[in-house]
Amino acid sequence: MAIAALFLWLSFRNVAFDEILEASKNMSWGWVFPFAITLIFAHFIRAERWRMLFHDEDKIPHRSTLFSGVMFGYLTNIALPRVGEVARPVYVAKIIGESNSKLIGTIVLERIIDVVSMLTIMVFVGVFLISDPEILHNLFGIDFSDPAVYKTFLIWGAAATIGFILGSWILYRMVKTLSSGEGRVAGFIEKIRITAKSFFEGVMSIRKLKNWPLFVLYTALIWAAYVLMMYFPLWMFDLHTIYDLSIADAVVLTMVSAVGISIPTPGGTGSYHLFITYSLFVLYAIPEVTGLAFATITHAATILMVLIISPIMLAVEKYLSLKREAQGK
Repeated sequence: MAIAALFLWLSFRNVAFDEILEASKNMSWGWVFPFAITLIFAHFIRAERWRMLFHDEDKIPHRSTLFSGVMFGYLTNIALPRVGEVARPVYVAKIIGESNSKLIGTIVLERIIDVVSMLTIMVFVGVFLISDPEILHNLFGIDFSDPAVYKTFLIWGAAATIGFILGSWILYRMVKTLSSGEGRVAGFIEKIRITAKSFFEGVMSIRKLKNWPLFVLYTALIWAAYVLMMYFPLWMFDLHTIYDLSIADAVVLTMVSAVGISIPTPGGTGSYHLFITYSLFVLYAIPEVTGLAFATITHAATILMVLIISPIMLAVEKYLSLKREAQGK
């Protein structure tokens, strides 16, 4: 909450609230509907992609279960940043009778895939959509024209990978050695070993994936939906005509928003506002008031949709679960 408050203060410190209201007066509210539909579609496809990581035929969740789980995760994140990443798998695990740690492992796998996708988009944006390295330097504070920057990224990435593998191996050997003994400590360590094994089964569920093209397609569709969720508001504020912003600019802003939302604030509050407002100003010379109105409306619409859809889906899933139990399914 403190981080969110800081980002909100940084975003709103130079702008009065009545200025934001004035900047929002002439927006086209009709674009909220396709925005909402696209948001629902993105979350549904995320649930479908998650479903592909379940390989036990007896414990493959219903689509309604996974979709309600995804929405429950986003709902939890609004109040408790990142807790939704645990709440979502625990919710689904309870319904299907699966290990919590295994499903948490699938979420870790999902997040790794999302980070790789985001980095791929960042490279695409840096190479093809933003030709001036100075703009990237002003946006991220990094001189992308300096080859040493890429060398540093490579070294730190390699060091982190080696460190993770080495640390995991040392931890595995320690747990295996301690669990081979007797007594309470050995029993406790054995439980940790079983939990860790289940967790890594979830992380490595990607190995059993049967339809890679469909999985990649789902990933692409998720990001395409995110781009549309940034593109529709451009029309909402008439930025496509006033500042000649296009779908390519929506891709750039999507990348920026993904970085902002990745910061652990409640539902991206504050960090999203600051990153989008600053990016619109630096990249397109859009006034701070307009940019902040844009960020505030799009963020509020996203939060509102989650607050509306999540309880509905949880209620629907509860009803369907009771119905399936009654039918013995």
